[in-house]
Amino acid sequence: MATMMLTSTLRGATGMIPHALPGLHGGRLAYITTAAAVEPWGFAHTMLTRRQLRQLGFRVTELDVSTAAAPDVRSTLSDADCIYVGGGNSFFLLQELRRTGADALLAERIADGIPYIGESAGSVIMSPDIGYCSIMDRTDRAPGLRDYKGLGLTDFHVVPHLGNPTMGQAARLIVERYSTELDLRALTDRQSLLVRDGGTTMLQS
Repeated sequence: MATMMLTSTLRGATGMIPHALPGLHGGRLAYITTAAAVEPWGFAHTMLTRRQLRQLGFRVTELDVSTAAAPDVRSTLSDADCIYVGGGNSFFLLQELRRTGADALLAERIADGIPYIGESAGSVIMSPDIGYCSIMDRTDRAPGLRDYKGLGLTDFHVVPHLGNPTMGQAARLIVERYSTELDLRALTDRQSLLVRDGGTTMLQS
């Protein structure tokens, strides 16, 4: 059965990961950095995230699907004991996952039971459709994306960064605009959703 931990930030989830996803210390983790590649803060964010993941005991292999060769994408995801998809632009991330076929491989690995951790954009893409996130993320960063259909591995829509000093206003506007249309799950930077065996649990750090 699928096991996913959907977060706003890694920093807010580090204390929960060993308890929510036990037995992964020392495991091979594929860190998909793609969403951050189009953000001005992306390089620094990727370095910090890599360090945090290593401090949690993972053996980290970074993977930017927008530049990696197809065999490297497949081998990195296939060999991983856990998959982590970092934050950044949700639309660019979805565009590149689709373009490379990594979206289908991700879904296949999750269905096989490989634990998945999504941070911000990495949580948003699990939704049935990510169009709601246009209030938070720039759609022009993904000019090749023709529709906003997400991976659809959840039947709800994650809204990250509620209350965040920078992105909190966008999160609040999403909730105000879509709360009557969509099943939204808004998360502060210290909250995560654990999705396991068809159930969903809110975690608070």
